[in-house]
Amino acid sequence: MLNVKEPVTAIDQISEAEWQTRCEQAALYRLLDHYGMSDLANQVVGARVKDSPDHYLLHQYGMFYEEITASSLIKIDADGEPADPSALMPVDGAINLAKWIFGTRPETNFFIHGHCEAVMAVGSTKQGLIAVSQAAVYLMHMLDYIDYEFFEDDVYAAKFKKTLGNNEILITRNHGYYVLGRSAPEAFFRAYFLRQACSTQIKVLSQGVEPHIIDTDEVSRFKQQMYSSEHYNYDGTTEWAALIRKLEREQPNYKT
Repeated sequence: MLNVKEPVTAIDQISEAEWQTRCEQAALYRLLDHYGMSDLANQVVGARVKDSPDHYLLHQYGMFYEEITASSLIKIDADGEPADPSALMPVDGAINLAKWIFGTRPETNFFIHGHCEAVMAVGSTKQGLIAVSQAAVYLMHMLDYIDYEFFEDDVYAAKFKKTLGNNEILITRNHGYYVLGRSAPEAFFRAYFLRQACSTQIKVLSQGVEPHIIDTDEVSRFKQQMYSSEHYNYDGTTEWAALIRKLEREQPNYKT
């Protein structure tokens, strides 16, 4: 039986900047669970420590998203070695992801690897995501696809990093997705609307009638309008404060 240990690190041993990272990361875990975007003990949220960019935070293997707190997260270095040798094992596969993503994308501070069924369904089609919703218009230009492999050897690692390139989202065919963000709000925003875009596409195509697909030129025009808008932020900051208030009301122990 797996023993979950909490907390892993004493709070008085953590810098203020690292504690802020931990609280934001724990908030991400709780919000993903709240909105039905978790998968038992699988998936992962990775975070780069604010004042130590070559150190990353992951969660303990076996913990559910609803259980994760700021102090329960495990810190590893750029080689994947735990900062605390007595810490339990991070979630399976997360160490490689942290090394590949944070090691090649210095502007990325958070990533989410998820298994949302809607994203898996759309990623399992040849066409992938198509322009049948506003969320798709917002996201399509920043994503690419990679074929699924169970074993993550050096060949797959090189393929993953090359395919990721400068994209912000990578969908694994028949498996799940990887979303990158400069901040916790941005990572959550992209994951949330990726799920919405895929769910909407499934519902549109399930009607058995010809879908109205937004023209390529219109997609480009709408995208330009979105990013030049003075009234809305496409990095999650518009909603983030309210999301944190929601956690403070309903799950305040996330930051313990």
